[in-house]
Amino acid sequence: MTRRARGAVAREQDPAPVSAVLDHLIGERGWRAHLALGRLKAAWPEVVGSQIAARSEPIKLENGRLTIRVEGGAWAAELALLGPCLATSVARFLGHDLVQEVAIIAGSLRSSWTRS
Repeated sequence: MTRRARGAVAREQDPAPVSAVLDHLIGERGWRAHLALGRLKAAWPEVVGSQIAARSEPIKLENGRLTIRVEGGAWAAELALLGPCLATSVARFLGHDLVQEVAIIAGSLRSSWTRS
């Protein structure tokens, strides 16, 4: 085989970009929502504001529904009223195909020791 022919064959079999391979793997394994939740947790104060972030945490993202755990019943009631606004803010950050609604539950925050 000539040098030119080998080069042409090699170009036809060039590897796919890593980003394309990772995107395919993430979709295939169903990891998209898990990764999105991780991104949301990391940016939670920027997405919802520091006051809300200090008393809440996103805990689950499944089938377009984001579940947020809130410290205490009064804050749960307050955030329930803000549900549509929170859904819009989160959807802007993550993408509208991932979040359509928000569910609020009251409980103790897992990461409260890291909050100021």
